[in-house]
Amino acid sequence: MHTLRFKNRESKLFFCISLAALLPYLLYGFRYFPVLDDYIQYWGYPARGDLSFVYLHIGTLATRPLASLLDPAFWGKFWPVMGLALILITAMHCFSAFLFYKTMKRFSLPLSPFFLLLYLLLPLGMEGRYWISAASRLVTGLFFASVSLWFLSRFLQEKNSAGNFILFALFQLISCGFYESVAIFSVTAAVLLFFFAYYQKRNKNFWFVPLVSVINIGLLFSYYKLFSGLGMQGSRASASLSLSALPGKGVAVIRQVAEAFSLLYESTIKGCFAGVSLLFSKGIWGVLLLLLTFVLCFFLSRLAKNETTVNPITCIGFEVAGIILFFAPLLPNMMAEEVWITNRSLFVSIIGIALILEPFWSLFHRKHIRQTLIFIVAFIFITANFNEYDVYKRTNALDAKLLDQIVSELEDDVICGEKNLVVYLPEEVVVKQNAFYKDHVKSVFDSDWALTGALRERLKTLTLKSATPVLPGQTVNLENAQIIILESVKE
Repeated sequence: MHTLRFKNRESKLFFCISLAALLPYLLYGFRYFPVLDDYIQYWGYPARGDLSFVYLHIGTLATRPLASLLDPAFWGKFWPVMGLALILITAMHCFSAFLFYKTMKRFSLPLSPFFLLLYLLLPLGMEGRYWISAASRLVTGLFFASVSLWFLSRFLQEKNSAGNFILFALFQLISCGFYESVAIFSVTAAVLLFFFAYYQKRNKNFWFVPLVSVINIGLLFSYYKLFSGLGMQGSRASASLSLSALPGKGVAVIRQVAEAFSLLYESTIKGCFAGVSLLFSKGIWGVLLLLLTFVLCFFLSRLAKNETTVNPITCIGFEVAGIILFFAPLLPNMMAEEVWITNRSLFVSIIGIALILEPFWSLFHRKHIRQTLIFIVAFIFITANFNEYDVYKRTNALDAKLLDQIVSELEDDVICGEKNLVVYLPEEVVVKQNAFYKDHVKSVFDSDWALTGALRERLKTLTLKSATPVLPGQTVNLENAQIIILESVKE
């Protein structure tokens, strides 16, 4: 029976790649810096005490049921020390990579270190794996999807393994409850794995495997339809699909994906230079972390091995699976009223990119070339992630400074919820970053709900009614409201 044990070189590889995923967070001592929804989901909801009010009246359970269930009941418990939640999420991310690796290896398709670097460290994915409002859905969902695929691989290869099949189906259903793109990935990857096993003649008539995947995704959409009227957020679960609108939405998806990827140079190469500069600016501690990065990249490069088979059929399989798993997780965006592709929207699709690029790893036959490539890629990604982590820290610090200024001017009537608050801003609140796209690392001053949630957390009270940020040229109802004018919103 196959187990989760793996060889010495593999254990070293996963140990080093896990350290690489955690290393950037050492810069500020594994501290987590909340932004946007974090204040609402992980302080505001638990602070209400009555979770039934959150689940049913606010209606968070209307969409992404398991993610919404865990927000106040589990992740909210970490609020005083959200850094622990960050470590847990990173651990799940690394373990999912390990399970994907073991699953593919069962079919004689071991993934290369290059795949692992893209999956775990690509700077484009920082929004999806660091920002807990997103990571609690994306990373957690992918973790359960990886568990599901691992049990599926056992079922497809072992006789009399009904237990493996049940666990595959159960964990796949669990993964569907966290995020729509994860759900699509989970069922699509299972179907692809089944067909690949069928091609390898490792099973004969397990055609109910794809059927289970169809049932699981059907259960998710049935849930959304059933709870579309639940609470104030229930309308978010109402998905409408207009066939006539699909071509236009498809074009919008492709255009926005291209826009996001056009910033890869800024997020990686420029991010690398910014990260190195940042480390030097932190004195001895920064230089030490830079040296640790060099050492870690060296060990990763020494572990580089040409795992991928150069068999043309296998390479075509990687390309086909990669293309499918790149675009499939983007399909839920076609059902949205407005197509809105963000960095986190592409987080799951990174797996597809990594699979597409995997066969090219086979082109590097010389060991020293593979080692040099891994060293360079790992170094660029890790240092760029230092920079990304710093962007979140600076955004949080700027928010805190402005929030404290507002709190010092608040009237008692506003704090008690008898009056609203209107905050006039001279310009958009934003910190300098190399690759800003849409709502990547935005300030709480970007919206009324985010500002209200952050101020409630700052005041440690839910009585504050509403706080509305207003940019030049915007209008707002000033009736029964305190007005605060911020002269400067610079770092």
